[in-house]
Amino acid sequence: MRPAWIASHVLVAALLVATTNLGFWQLRRLDARQDYNARVVARADEPVVALATAFGALTEGRPPEDLRHVRVTVSGTWDVASEVYLANRSRDGVPGVHVVTLLRIEGARPSVGVAVDRGFVPRVHYLKGDRSAWAPARGEVEVVGSLEVGRIGERGHGSEVDRIDLEALSDRWGIPVASMWIRAAANGSAGWPASAPAEDLGDGPHLSYAVQWFVFTLIGLGGYPLVLYRLARRDPGVA
Repeated sequence: MRPAWIASHVLVAALLVATTNLGFWQLRRLDARQDYNARVVARADEPVVALATAFGALTEGRPPEDLRHVRVTVSGTWDVASEVYLANRSRDGVPGVHVVTLLRIEGARPSVGVAVDRGFVPRVHYLKGDRSAWAPARGEVEVVGSLEVGRIGERGHGSEVDRIDLEALSDRWGIPVASMWIRAAANGSAGWPASAPAEDLGDGPHLSYAVQWFVFTLIGLGGYPLVLYRLARRDPGVA
């Protein structure tokens, strides 16, 4: 019960509370991941809707996050001069980029566009600089894909960026850009860009992390009193 040992007891108790809370935090993250996965699977079974119909929910006050993975279709023409590349992407272990192109929406007044992630191009092809290798079709096209939210704080160099920042793209391209972007569905073509890899819907490492934190808690609960007991037996004056 000396002051130094009281401080030690308090510190160990605080650590045990922290490891217990970290374990439950990982379990909450696991629940959130499973809920998210279930929502993605459910959205995949829903019918495709027009982009304007999906965006109608935003005018009702729903946040863009609620529309993630909703499958939409929209008609427009590709603006190949308005294109950026998501750097540091990979597909089947091959490094590359994702091609993000502006689709000018047909009939929209004033003119408006939507950013579309058209898929993956291996870096070896991208570095050749031959954009015709992944050029989109000319004329009016119909794009089918799923909605995604943007992320602010674009970083990169030139046309290579690390994320789809819709405000930054609007400034870069000089045209209002829709408040969500589209991940294009597989087009069935053998050329580039290839469809983006499917999102991992696994549970992630959260359960194993939770078990680790709870094990640390049990070690502390059993180990610390044992250490004190052995110290007291070895040196009765320690207490």
